[in-house]
Amino acid sequence: MLGALLWPAAASATPQDLFGFGGRTPGLAMTGASFACDYEAVFANPAGLACAERRALYLGFGAGGYHLEIDGHRHPIDHARGMTLGFQLPVPFGGPLRERIVLGGGFFTPSEVVLRGEVNFPEVPQFTVLDRAQIVAVQLGVGVDLYGLVDGLKLGVGVSALADLVGDLFIRLNEENEFSSQVETQLVTSFAPVVGARYERGDFAVGAVWRGELTSYMTLDIVTADLPVDIPPLMLGGLVHYDPHTFVLEGSWRPSDGWLLVAHGTLRLWNEFPGGQQRTTMSSTLAPAPDFSTVVSPRVAVERTVHDGPLRIQMRGGYAFEPTPAPPARMAPQREPTGAAGAEVPFRILDNDRHVLTAGLGLAYRVDDDVRVTFDLYGQAHWLAPREHTIPSSSARTDRMDTSGFILAGGWVAGVEL
Repeated sequence: MLGALLWPAAASATPQDLFGFGGRTPGLAMTGASFACDYEAVFANPAGLACAERRALYLGFGAGGYHLEIDGHRHPIDHARGMTLGFQLPVPFGGPLRERIVLGGGFFTPSEVVLRGEVNFPEVPQFTVLDRAQIVAVQLGVGVDLYGLVDGLKLGVGVSALADLVGDLFIRLNEENEFSSQVETQLVTSFAPVVGARYERGDFAVGAVWRGELTSYMTLDIVTADLPVDIPPLMLGGLVHYDPHTFVLEGSWRPSDGWLLVAHGTLRLWNEFPGGQQRTTMSSTLAPAPDFSTVVSPRVAVERTVHDGPLRIQMRGGYAFEPTPAPPARMAPQREPTGAAGAEVPFRILDNDRHVLTAGLGLAYRVDDDVRVTFDLYGQAHWLAPREHTIPSSSARTDRMDTSGFILAGGWVAGVEL
């Protein structure tokens, strides 16, 4: 875990989609839909906020290190680290709403940028699923406990937000026949809904979540004026972040005091991924369709809790299998403006199945009846199963690519609960 924190490489993609969010659930194989009861529930399942009993504020740090290889050579990815901030706030209503509603929020802020993206030509080898760029991520939610109406049932709604970058590049020719340019950009926000439910009965709990499609674009329109020839509007940029529609179903069981067992499944609709490239002009061709597929990620986790006076210690571990939605690199037809298939070009969107092992440690100390301090530490090892890509060409030669690698990630979160 210490090595992951010091690794000088990227923690890319929306971090919560790739590594989970917070300090506890990332050590439990990115689960939490049936048991998370604090700020982490804004991502895991906003219904879980309803069981938070204390006001709390959390601050943490996370990092990830990539070692991705193409034909035995390192594929570089820019490094990044980021801060995590979370809070939970039970709403002090009285009467029928007493101890029913809890607000929560979670934020991830990269230490170097607000938004970073990279859009390559389709023939350039690129790890689109893993290397979705660094970005500020915001998550807000509210949980409602329906005790007295349907005991054990909690509902939650929330929203996830990412930054978009849009702007214009103005190019002019002045009276001295000299070119001048001016760039105007602005950050805007894209949103996606999150809806969740949890039902608890005795030692068992089940949680279900739907997360809407979340996108982030970087778009720069090139506008010309006072030139001797007319140039059509040009557009640069593309889709630099994409989290697909996601459905989660999870069950947990506490077989005895101090033990938690979790079984989890995540369904991602990657088949709706439109691809990262966009047309430069309205009449230009578009890159081949990515033809991603829907995938299901199974996960299991276990947590052991022991108490020693005012100190609580939790040891965690888990495993997740993340199948790739991307087909092997191939020759694929470009898309013409009319919708017809164009000429075939190499399409090198690369990805591998991932086996993920996670571990974590949690400490909580009760200072008095009103104050408790917490500290959570996690580490993850993602192993990319080797994959062979073959791309036939018009000649007798066939290009072959082998991809493999691993990812190390880790972080910590400290909090104060009142």
